Amino acid sequence: MKFSSKVLFSSLLCFNLWANSPTITEFVYYELLRFDKSFQDGNLSKAEDILINLIEQDWRRDSYDKAVIARTFGFYLIQQERYDEGFEKLLISYETGAFPLEEQAKLVVTIAQLYAYKNKLDECVSFLENYLEKLGTRAQKIPGIADVYGLLALAYAQKEDYDLSYSYIVLAVRIGGFREDWYKLKFAIEYQKELLQEAQQSAYMLVKYKPEEKRYYVQLSAIYSLLEKNKEALATLEISYLKDLLDKPDEFVRLANFYVFNNNPANSAKILENGLDNGNLDPIEKTNLKLLSDSWLYAKDRLKAIKALEKLYLNEPSEETAKQLLDLSFYSFLWDMVIDFYKNGTKEYEFGPKYELMVAISYLEKKQYDISIEMFKNLIEDEKYGEQAESWIAYAETVSSLLEY
Repeated sequence: MKFSSKVLFSSLLCFNLWANSPTITEFVYYELLRFDKSFQDGNLSKAEDILINLIEQDWRRDSYDKAVIARTFGFYLIQQERYDEGFEKLLISYETGAFPLEEQAKLVVTIAQLYAYKNKLDECVSFLENYLEKLGTRAQKIPGIADVYGLLALAYAQKEDYDLSYSYIVLAVRIGGFREDWYKLKFAIEYQKELLQEAQQSAYMLVKYKPEEKRYYVQLSAIYSLLEKNKEALATLEISYLKDLLDKPDEFVRLANFYVFNNNPANSAKILENGLDNGNLDPIEKTNLKLLSDSWLYAKDRLKAIKALEKLYLNEPSEETAKQLLDLSFYSFLWDMVIDFYKNGTKEYEFGPKYELMVAISYLEKKQYDISIEMFKNLIEDEKYGEQAESWIAYAETVSSLLEY
């Protein structure tokens, strides 16, 4: 936990302005006005002397004057970054028990923050638990009590007691409404404990109240995916993409995969192409180019699929990619491409009889019968493709002989 010393002093002086609560005496009131003027004039020595003189007077233990003076002195010292001294004065103020419940709750929160700031988590937890125990059933009716629950939740989380932390953070958000740090903690614990329905609600609240934060869209999309709500997962990522909030390669790839999964491969391909063009995705990364090729293939745009695979092959040659290029080109009836990919590939790889048959058919389709028949003859002895080769030879010889007449 962090503690900020940047506090407006007008809020530190803390004269009693609360309805239905005790009032300070006229003497203390005017002395605090003198203190405030000295402070505002920058005469800190005089201001502090006034507070010392006030607090050293013989006050009853439960004096409201004493409580206000000690609280004012404590906040003054904190503003001067004299945290240990300020902490002592705030404890004196709290121990008077003179404040109405709402004022007391605000003081408790400040003291607890100082315990945490001093890395005294056990003392922080004990202090807050004792405070709540004293309040009993009145606790949840006190304005500002949500801050106490929130601090306890954060403290228990730092102590890695996530069960207690979760019980208090649930109370905090139920009473106090949305607070970003509360919902971040609530979501983190729910995700860790696999409370996915609750995590979905927490992630949704973070997106709702912090729509400019990209990570919350990614979180919500991930939870939707775990709950198998794929349309919602896609929609959430899509919104973050449209808001230009995605910036990590895996986020673009995840969105592209979602589009493919939801039968929208064309959008997947567009996301990937945009990412490759504007530098959000590595233009030579195998996974990106393979996914782009698959997306265009599923979108029935085989030429673009081949183009993506060809780029992959040029950057990272492999027998697997070369065979994929031959397959795609053949089933797209791109005979010249089949022949070119085969010629280039045979310098590095042995494709085998299946691809030799495909190339022979490609030559046949290009009416280069002599080359075609010669390749078919080389396959006659093959156990798997021999019979097909003989049939193709008969067909090629018949067609070529007819063309001679």
